[in-house]
Amino acid sequence: MGAEVKANGRNDSKKKAPTRYWREIKGHLYARLQYQDESGKWREKLKPIQDKRIARRLVEEMRQEVFQHGIETLQADKMTFRELSGEYEKIKLVPAIYQDGIKIAGKRSLAPTKSALNSLLAFFGSNKIRSIKASDIEAYKQSRLVTKTNRGLPLKIATVNRELSLLRVMLNFAVQNEWLIKNPFVLAKGAISTSSEIERDRVLSFEEEYRLLSVSMGPRSHLRPLLICALDTAMRRGEMFKMRWSDVDLVKNEIFIPQTNTKTEDSRTVGITLRLREELLTLWEVSPKDKNALVFGITDTVKTSWKTACRLAGIGDFRLHDCRHTATTRMIASGSPHTEVMKITGHSQIKTFLRYLSITSETANRVAFRLNEYTSERAYDVELISEKVC
Repeated sequence: MGAEVKANGRNDSKKKAPTRYWREIKGHLYARLQYQDESGKWREKLKPIQDKRIARRLVEEMRQEVFQHGIETLQADKMTFRELSGEYEKIKLVPAIYQDGIKIAGKRSLAPTKSALNSLLAFFGSNKIRSIKASDIEAYKQSRLVTKTNRGLPLKIATVNRELSLLRVMLNFAVQNEWLIKNPFVLAKGAISTSSEIERDRVLSFEEEYRLLSVSMGPRSHLRPLLICALDTAMRRGEMFKMRWSDVDLVKNEIFIPQTNTKTEDSRTVGITLRLREELLTLWEVSPKDKNALVFGITDTVKTSWKTACRLAGIGDFRLHDCRHTATTRMIASGSPHTEVMKITGHSQIKTFLRYLSITSETANRVAFRLNEYTSERAYDVELISEKVC
């Protein structure tokens, strides 16, 4: 450990002095532990007390803490959440570093994390990290749930969950660096409740798709290939926007999505349908034939044109990301196995995958029809057996 710890500080005199576990400063009592840091300098750790009789117990607790977790735990005793945030941001919140197309460090998207961090700083900023308890975590959650957005709407539980997840990660970071002994989330059971999140299950019908494609022309013609790609591949918006011609193989009818473009940081390959192939060929013919160019040529957003197209088509409450729900549902409805569809959509967890699998009216009726056939056959078999027995 490289540090010497004494209960009552340094004792250089030859005559043994009585052990004192406390000291008085300006009329206030403190439990007292002296220790020698890594540089050999003697330091003093004080904890306020009301009674001298408990000083020895507190000093023994501090000594045990040093033996178990190192001298850093004493030096970090006054670390605030703001200071922890600075350390975490300096080490963890750095731009992604790639090697041979594989991320080896950093984060690809920093903006969402920094936004969540700002909310945490506003609440916990000056608090010492050792003073944060399970009740404080619950208080933060309750305060955020009643916070209004810029549009005057309450924050979504999903947003609050992401902020709490970041808080848990940061406190674990403090534990790993021995600035904190135990993460208070251990006692904050149920603070992060993903089951309470409202899951969207909006699926575009074929009739709605027809109307939406019908208005995707003229100033909105760029939406047509994008919409068909989303509906036929289940690719995420960012994956489509970042797709380059070098990722498209019109001979094998495949699109390669590199690790650098995926949310899960796992590369994957998706197939190209006939109608998507036609759209890609049309785009290639009018393109500069640059393999490094973006396929859809979109560098910003299509939010305005998308809203206009939905309004003209008479379609409400439908987002571009909902095409991913629609595509996943259609793939399963077409008879493709769940395991194959998961590989196409890029889901590694069945629980997450099922959130994107919506049951349409057509699917529900088909399941009911099959169940009806099954139960009717079994009932008929039972009836035949009963007649033979009689």
